[in-house]
Amino acid sequence: MQANGRDKNDLETLSLSDSAMAQLYRGELSRSDKWRTRLDTTTNWALTTTAAVISFGFANASSPHVTFIVGIWMVISFLLIEARRYRYYDLWNRRVRLLEDGYWAPMLRHEPIDPDAIRELAVELSRPQIQLSLFSAISTRLNRAYGPILIVLLLSWFVKVYSHPQPPDSFGEFVERAHVGPVPGGFIMVVITVVALLAAYLFISSFFVRAPLGELRPRPRSRRAVLWESFYRPYVFSRPRRRSRARAPSQPPPSSPAH
Repeated sequence: MQANGRDKNDLETLSLSDSAMAQLYRGELSRSDKWRTRLDTTTNWALTTTAAVISFGFANASSPHVTFIVGIWMVISFLLIEARRYRYYDLWNRRVRLLEDGYWAPMLRHEPIDPDAIRELAVELSRPQIQLSLFSAISTRLNRAYGPILIVLLLSWFVKVYSHPQPPDSFGEFVERAHVGPVPGGFIMVVITVVALLAAYLFISSFFVRAPLGELRPRPRSRRAVLWESFYRPYVFSRPRRRSRARAPSQPPPSSPAH
């Protein structure tokens, strides 16, 4: 009778545990979907701004090229906003992947759950921390969405300055055309060049730096962090060490019996 009661209690405990994990998975998946929708919203803003800027800038020859500079500034602002949102999306999506990879997948394979994944999930729940750096988020979003948008805007600005109203006779004239009000054209050229080089560096580095997990990327089991990747820190945080069990106080050696 005691054995049957114990088995019944174990089954009830397992059923409650599965129900709690299902509710946790549903909640984390809902959070991940909400932040994913916010990413799509910011990208739509950038695409709409780019289309409007190009349409207005090339509408006639008298349209100023400052319109493209404003468009570039707005797209960069959207990129920074989306990078911040992407870091939060990565936080919730990481929890979803830990649940799928460490709990649900082993259950479907009729295998024991992954204790490392569950332990890592417990740490994430008890001490939430954004593990994706801002540089890694920016480079990832440049790779997936904003790189082509910035390329189109930069090329459109170059074509506008070079061809309207007619091609320049010298490079000095081209630089002079780039002025915006009292700001000289040389300064504008330097700023545009720096922005283009920085965007190109982050875009190219995204192909070599460890990317975030994402929906279709498995969770890494074990890997040493490369030194140069610490600048981007895509999951290069040191794992918390397990607390060593408190050792029992040493017993004094037994006293020898008196003869």
